[in-house]
Amino acid sequence: MSDEDDYMSDKFLQGSEKSTPTSLIYRHADKRKLEIMKKKIEIEAKLKENSIKHIEEEKREAGLSSAITSSNKGFEMLMKMGYKPGQGIGKTESGRTEPIGLEVKLGRQGLGKEVKKKERKAKDNSLNDKLDNKSVTNFRDRIAQRRAEQLLKADLYKSQKVCQQLDVQNKIEEPRETWFWLPQDDESDSESEKEDDDSLPIDEKLEILTKYLREKHFYCIWCGVAFQNEDDVRDNCPGSTRNDH
Repeated sequence: MSDEDDYMSDKFLQGSEKSTPTSLIYRHADKRKLEIMKKKIEIEAKLKENSIKHIEEEKREAGLSSAITSSNKGFEMLMKMGYKPGQGIGKTESGRTEPIGLEVKLGRQGLGKEVKKKERKAKDNSLNDKLDNKSVTNFRDRIAQRRAEQLLKADLYKSQKVCQQLDVQNKIEEPRETWFWLPQDDESDSESEKEDDDSLPIDEKLEILTKYLREKHFYCIWCGVAFQNEDDVRDNCPGSTRNDH
């Protein structure tokens, strides 16, 4: 077999390499170059678009900030009808001295949409502020109410304790009301007594009990003193409530 017919020979391999299309060899590199070119074109287009917008904005601002000159057709017509620069338009010259301002609409929303959006936002902000203020006020009221209830419970407990001690010292075997003394951990208490104990609110119990202490034992829980008699209580005690002290 000759070298020309041997498909495994060097000549055969060299010939096959020469016959390989160049498009297959450089396909990846060309594709990469094409992608880079496309990105470059897109970037240049964006830069050009931004520069055009910037130039348009500058021209618009320059046009809006400059006054109308005599070369303007409308200005020329006003001058022919007797208008003088700086004076108000109209027969009595009480009209506008400057043209109505131009507001450029840059967005794509309908006319009046932006105004309604701002009004709705302002309304929502106002409502949120009111709700926040209301929640803060309610929170403070709850804290103040809780503290007042704690003071009432503390004063009632102190009054019950003092009342029991003074009644026992004066050989009083039973309290005038079941809740005048501290509650006893006795299961023999009837349900009716428990209901009577809870029938009055704390502030009314405290008022009744402190009045009893002042009249019966001449004692004021806020002064912490047992006075000699009713006149001594009246002359030396500031009052019958915590606020008086």
